[in-house]
Amino acid sequence: MPKRGNISAGRRLPPGASPVGAARAHSANATNVVAFTALSEAQWETIRPTRTKWPNGTDWRREIDRIGRDCWEARAARAMWVKKLQGKNPPTQRKKIHKAWKLKCQSREALAGLLKDGLLDDDSLDPDLKSWEEKLLEEWLSDYDVWVRPFAGESDPIQARLEWELMRLWKRSGGKLGYSRKKESGRRAHTSRGAAARDDGQDYADAERPGTPYAPLVNFLTLTLNAILGKALKPSGIAKVIDRHRGRRQRHDPFLMYAMHVRINDLI
Repeated sequence: MPKRGNISAGRRLPPGASPVGAARAHSANATNVVAFTALSEAQWETIRPTRTKWPNGTDWRREIDRIGRDCWEARAARAMWVKKLQGKNPPTQRKKIHKAWKLKCQSREALAGLLKDGLLDDDSLDPDLKSWEEKLLEEWLSDYDVWVRPFAGESDPIQARLEWELMRLWKRSGGKLGYSRKKESGRRAHTSRGAAARDDGQDYADAERPGTPYAPLVNFLTLTLNAILGKALKPSGIAKVIDRHRGRRQRHDPFLMYAMHVRINDLI
């Protein structure tokens, strides 16, 4: 059986392997950004005080590391598809693959008809058994629906999944999925426990402004997203993240479904 080429290159990497090799991300949206591998001691010491006490029995720092690595692993796989389709019209390429897949299915159905009519007497032929070419085309179409189609426009399912995983971790630790807003400019927004305010005057003024969201969860997401993605979000941006995911019910999630697909195929 011929090799499957690079179709499986986006599969889950071995434990401990860097998702982007030398340390730089290949995502089209993260050029020259150092990929996340683990929280530094300084980062964890800043994140840890966002909760008064983390429950025993779970290595919460390790959980954050795992969530961050999964995000970058997905970004690396996504980048491979961006490169593969660079300069091409993705929907057109998908039509070509789908046409080839349909022809393979029709060929298999025609063979089944010949066997049923007794026109062929080769017992080794099994019309219910898909050829490796058909499986290859099916996998391409499946991966396309994960790494290309959901990213239409400005959506980023990978980052959305990261945000949701971090909020779920916070809830597992006993934290509440909510925040408050400053009522008056003289009130501090818990900057001593990891709030978004930084050293420059403008950022501090923004953090002190009435209506600014504040809460331990705001601090936690600000610090973890900054550590994993390498970009700082303001409290207003974090509040939008919380509002977007709070109370979310289980539903079709392309990134989650793909992860399940990978695990199932790894067991076959």
